[in-house]
Amino acid sequence: MNNVIGVMSSAYVHYDLKDALKGISDAGFKNVELATIPGMMDHVFFDPNDVRKSGKLCKEYGLNLLAIGAHERLMKEGAVENFKKCINVANDMEVRYINTGTGDVKSKKDQEKFYKEISILGEYAAKRNINICFEIHGDWLNNGKIATEIVNKIGMPNIKINYDTGNVIFYGNTRPEKDIKNALGNLSYIHLKDKRGGYKVWDFPALGEGEVDFKVIFEALKEYEGPMSVEIEFDGKKHPLKEVDEAVKTSYLFLKGFGLVS
Repeated sequence: MNNVIGVMSSAYVHYDLKDALKGISDAGFKNVELATIPGMMDHVFFDPNDVRKSGKLCKEYGLNLLAIGAHERLMKEGAVENFKKCINVANDMEVRYINTGTGDVKSKKDQEKFYKEISILGEYAAKRNINICFEIHGDWLNNGKIATEIVNKIGMPNIKINYDTGNVIFYGNTRPEKDIKNALGNLSYIHLKDKRGGYKVWDFPALGEGEVDFKVIFEALKEYEGPMSVEIEFDGKKHPLKEVDEAVKTSYLFLKGFGLVS
């Protein structure tokens, strides 16, 4: 494995961007994925006058902006135009990866809407050399096999899978150690997320403190050379900033034990 590894800023969902960047940098990481989720957090500046501010702040803390995590936009009113804004911001900041979920797809009609809109967005992103990576997230795209079927049906080289090692348990009731092989041919991004408890149990601690066997995961990914982000969500409640910082540091040391960060 020879991967660029960062941290998704959503670990700092209750804190501002500077808190997130400082904690991630102090832990030893050199890369960051910035989260933007309407109504929950926004570590990305969309105002035309401030669009490059996020990237500049990353550089101030010695971090390379690796990706944008843009969720809760698809399958909603104005989804295409809203997501195009994320693509434009990524392009302005020279970010080549956008991670997202499919949105709430429940019916055949929903699927038709999804495939129609993603074909528009995929083409728009491709013209800007941007990859859209669909995360294992939600009740539709909830494991590697289904994710592969969906991206194959889309059939665009810049639309691939962001495999999330914790979400496949939470949403798909599936073990990542076995399931990840189903996604290997379509991976463009990885979210390294640990997990305690089973299906629909919201408990995503620091790496090494859960039940995911990352030794098996990393062995399966030995030929994968794409980017990765650590994702920590705890139990969904607000945790003290010091505790978040410690979890990010713990995750760094865990990865260092595998020789994946220096």
